[in-house]
Amino acid sequence: MKRSNDWIFDIGMHIGEDTRHYLAKGYKVLAVEANPILAKENSAKFKKAIDQKQLIILNAGIADKEGVLPFYVNHRLSEWSSFDKATGTRNNTAYHVIDVPCVTTRSLFEEYGVPYYLKVDIEGFDHYCLHDIVPEFKPKYVSCEAVYLNWMEILVQKGYTKFKLLNQANNFKPINIEQEKKAWFPKYEIIKNGIQLRVQKFIPFKHMYGSSGPFAEDTAGEWLSADEVRELYSAFYQYDKKQPLSGASWFDFHATY
Repeated sequence: MKRSNDWIFDIGMHIGEDTRHYLAKGYKVLAVEANPILAKENSAKFKKAIDQKQLIILNAGIADKEGVLPFYVNHRLSEWSSFDKATGTRNNTAYHVIDVPCVTTRSLFEEYGVPYYLKVDIEGFDHYCLHDIVPEFKPKYVSCEAVYLNWMEILVQKGYTKFKLLNQANNFKPINIEQEKKAWFPKYEIIKNGIQLRVQKFIPFKHMYGSSGPFAEDTAGEWLSADEVRELYSAFYQYDKKQPLSGASWFDFHATY
């Protein structure tokens, strides 16, 4: 297994908003997308990068072992689609099921090398990618959804020592507990992001709403210890209450060492 500072793995390519950013910064990208329709659309959209061997798109899912799994394609929002039924069918939205071949992240490391940055956003299956990280050959930077605190704990076990908890609904800024407590804040986020969703159909922002945003040292804020992020995460969920301060905010963990 070897490391490469040239590669980024975009695990959960979706419509390619992150891949577009990584390519623009000069990285080679391995993009993994389970939805065959999105994979096909992205192959046409990024044909030039594929032809120039700067991009590889793999139409597959990520799981704990190779095989074929049912994939729940959400009809309301494509980003809700998931191998996890509860996630892919959330809020009683319409969906259909297809069979999708799955690979392990470990197999991708072995075939393509360990990337500089591992971006993970696969609606409930992020932990499979994190478990496959080899501590001796880990990516310099990793990000994943902050759905569960124990996903950060996996990264701690893999040897990561510096972390950020970034609000994806607030322009990828670090979590601000006092701000999250304000009654007006979720309304502000909903209005602001609603406007951006409409505008970005015509203007390609550097970091589109719904993307994973900046990565590595381009992320906002200071790197924190695991204990500091645990406290922030717990405060957001009001400790024993386990209720989020805001229903409009959602977060990613970023990690390095």
